Amino acid sequence: MAKKERIPELDIYRGMLIAAVVTIHATSMALIDARHSLLFYPFLFLNVFSSFAVPVFIFVSGFVLFYNYVDRPLRGKNMLVFFRKRLMFIVLPYVLFSLMYYLTLVTRGLMPLSDLPLVLLTGKAYTHLYYVIIIIQFYLVFPLLLWGVQRLRHWISSPRRAALVILTVGLVIQWGFVLLNKYVWQEERGSLAITYISYFALGAAVAIGYEEFKKWFFPVSGTAVGRGQLISWYGLWAAWLLLGIVYVQIWFVAYREAIYADSLIYELLRNAHALVSALVLFQFSAFLYRHANYALRTWISWLGACSFGIYLLHPALLRVYRKLNLHGTPVEYIFSVAGGWLLALFGSWLIVTLCFRYVPYSWIGLGTVPKSPSRGKGEQVSG
Repeated sequence: MAKKERIPELDIYRGMLIAAVVTIHATSMALIDARHSLLFYPFLFLNVFSSFAVPVFIFVSGFVLFYNYVDRPLRGKNMLVFFRKRLMFIVLPYVLFSLMYYLTLVTRGLMPLSDLPLVLLTGKAYTHLYYVIIIIQFYLVFPLLLWGVQRLRHWISSPRRAALVILTVGLVIQWGFVLLNKYVWQEERGSLAITYISYFALGAAVAIGYEEFKKWFFPVSGTAVGRGQLISWYGLWAAWLLLGIVYVQIWFVAYREAIYADSLIYELLRNAHALVSALVLFQFSAFLYRHANYALRTWISWLGACSFGIYLLHPALLRVYRKLNLHGTPVEYIFSVAGGWLLALFGSWLIVTLCFRYVPYSWIGLGTVPKSPSRGKGEQVSG
């Protein structure tokens, strides 16, 4: 079966998401340093509002996988190719960067070498690597999930209804686990994919109903937009802003007043905000692809095409930058945080780009070598 045509908006989508990831990490120390200053709320807003980044990356991975595979026969050969690509372009870079980060901690006497096998399995070699372990878990169960979605499509002919069932099942599984863990097991959730399955399910739902979704959210230029469409768009964007602001506010009260809501409130707001973010940012990426000038579109697309390498590398640059200790006046502190963000994002992007262009076998450490972000067809391997 022929591969589906590549969706170029996804590179812009990933470009926005990796910028959000770096925003979270660049502002993390500011939540401690500026906790009792007027700068605290702006930094908190940037940090907490951007928390959709990893869940929405998982949504993108779910969308890409089901978009590429849902119409293919579930055969051993297809799955063998699937796992080979993930082993080469996701697992191998993850292992290499985990070794780099963890052995650095070992040489400084901060962590024991004997824990290395455990941290590789749990994604705890460094704070950001848990995401890769979550994605790997989804890869391992993907053949089973794909089989289930294909059977569901056979039973339910309507893509819209099938998509609704998939999302509902994902939410039930995730929240069932959350509730059982809170009231029964009370175990550390760590890097368990089940706590992110609603985002993966939303990706699958959008993928199988993509033609209807595209008509509703990305109308062709020159096509009249119905009143119902506009109302749904405005409602979605309003919900995104409102949920994000409320989520920031309850964390502000928690930090400043030490008044904490029930943990389920934080969970619910984060879940709802991230799910809505996935749709809002998908629409915004399509808008940028169609209406941004060529230079901006190409630049963001290339940033997104390099996003996996940037994700793996950026904490190392941020850690080195923070050793400079550039704190001073409030204005100087703002510039120091901004400088860390710029270095982590664009420094990593430059290094990854140069490695892809000039270093043989760079895929071993940085994942898939991307083609031109505005061209190309075929499967989109997403971390």
